[in-house]
Order: sequence, then structure tokens, then C-alpha cells
Amino acid sequence: MISDRKQAGSERLRQSELALDQARYEAAHARRQYDAVDPDNRLVAGELERRWNDYLAAVARLEDQVRSLRSEQPSALSEDERTMLMALADDLPALWNHPAASVETRKRILRTVLNEIVVTAAAGRLHLVLHWQGGDHTRLEVVKNRSGQNRYKTNVATEQLVRELVRF
Repeated sequence: MISDRKQAGSERLRQSELALDQARYEAAHARRQYDAVDPDNRLVAGELERRWNDYLAAVARLEDQVRSLRSEQPSALSEDERTMLMALADDLPALWNHPAASVETRKRILRTVLNEIVVTAAAGRLHLVLHWQGGDHTRLEVVKNRSGQNRYKTNVATEQLVRELVRF
């Protein structure tokens, strides 16, 4: 996961550098065409100059993009940072229950540690198999909500209590 982050940034940078090389080649080719044209043929010379300028603008834009990607390139983790991250991974409950952990953070934790969840429905129950990144599996079974029942529906005992209180 840590190496994937650096590799993704390197791949984007490599693609931009290849595009920059191509744009430089096209600009050089356009310059050669412009230099080779007869100066008396103003219409052709004007068109070739416009193309050359367009390629030069593309080169400048791609150079800025490459420069920006190089500055945004994630730095390699130091050994201390790597050790700290690995220690956090060993204490997952502390990460999960941390007061600053938002819902988004918890979702990212789940996406990181879970590989897949397989759900099978059978007769009012859901059977779940959680496939963890390390290769372990956890089996769970939960009661399936009946049609029309969800967490926003008042349960039967509360409704009965309200009816009894209304009679008084």
C-alpha cells in the first residue's frame, strides 16, 4: 500500500514526461518545416509559424505539468514513519476508536483491510463472509430486516406503551 502510492505518482510523472518528449519533437519538426518554407510564400509560412507557436505553447504547458508533478511527488517514508505506521496497523482498535477518527477515516480503514465481502441471503438471514487482506476469513450471520422495517420504524413494544399511555 505504501509502495503503491509512490508508484502511482511515478507513473503519472513518467506519462507526462513522455508527452513532453513528444511535444518537443513535434515543436522541433514544426520549426524545421517553417525554416524550410520559401519566405515569399507568406500564406504557407504564416500557417507553419502558427503551428510552431501552438506546439511551443503545448511544450510550455507540459513542462509546467511535469514540474508540478515532480514537486507533488510523495516523498519516501522514513524508517521511523514506516515503523510508526506498522505499529498503528497492529493496534487497529485504537485507530478505529480514536476521537478524531471521522466516518470517512473509518471507511478508508475498512477499504484498506478488507479485500471483499460475500453476502448470501437465506430465509430471513444474511450470511456474510469477510475476506481480509491478510487472507483470513470471518463468517457473520445477521437477521434480515423484513420488508417495510428499518432503523427508522418504531418497534412494537414502544407502540404498545404509547397506546397504553394514551388510554389514561
